[in-house]
Amino acid sequence: MLPSSISSRADSFIAAGTVGVVYAVDENHVIKVRPRGDFERHAYEIEVRAYARLGRHERIVSCEETEEGLQLERGTCLRSMLQSASGPPILLTTKLRWAQEAAEGLAYIHSKGIIHADVGCHNIIVDNASHVKFIDFAGSGIDGEGPLVCYEWCSFQPGNEIGVCTDIFAFGSMLFELETGTVPYNELEKTLEMGKLVATVERLFSENNFPPVDNLVLGSIISGCWNGKYLSMDGVHQDIATCRQGRHLY
Repeated sequence: MLPSSISSRADSFIAAGTVGVVYAVDENHVIKVRPRGDFERHAYEIEVRAYARLGRHERIVSCEETEEGLQLERGTCLRSMLQSASGPPILLTTKLRWAQEAAEGLAYIHSKGIIHADVGCHNIIVDNASHVKFIDFAGSGIDGEGPLVCYEWCSFQPGNEIGVCTDIFAFGSMLFELETGTVPYNELEKTLEMGKLVATVERLFSENNFPPVDNLVLGSIISGCWNGKYLSMDGVHQDIATCRQGRHLY
């Protein structure tokens, strides 16, 4: 049964994930309700630890643990914004700024000994000031512990143990979606059932057969994330900054 402060709001439901359900508290906050199942509780406890270690940072949503669950800063899902047909077009200058901010955020996450393990536009929000922040550390890996979660089919690097490099690979897919508005190999998603889709994309990625990026502003950086050029997010962040400088986008 939900706490009365939540259940009394018929319109408060926001989303339901693998680990928990998220409800609106007010215009500025949501609450991720404390789960009950064993797996869900374990993942939730990892998320509590992750937010405690990350502390206050401008690229991480603010978090406070309460009796009901995790009270989190509210924002708009980046993927929802990219897919919205009703909102105004997002300027390239804004997308590149968000790319650099996201790179800064993931570099900070890694510096704290945390592997996100589900990097993607679905786990980034845009706040009221139009800045991006990472969310959802339920089941992430901390200090070398194996994560309980994994990447989406369009972001998973086959053959490698989940760690910094797989987060960077997934970040490449995130940049692809940020610039194009669609995930890598989205055309296959329309024709293949999920099991076949996962197997097909895993094979393509294993063969280094990636979607074309030559015409994308962030193409060389996306390719670098996918091809193993970067050993840390610091290099990704620097290259995005250089790209913005070259286009005079500051």
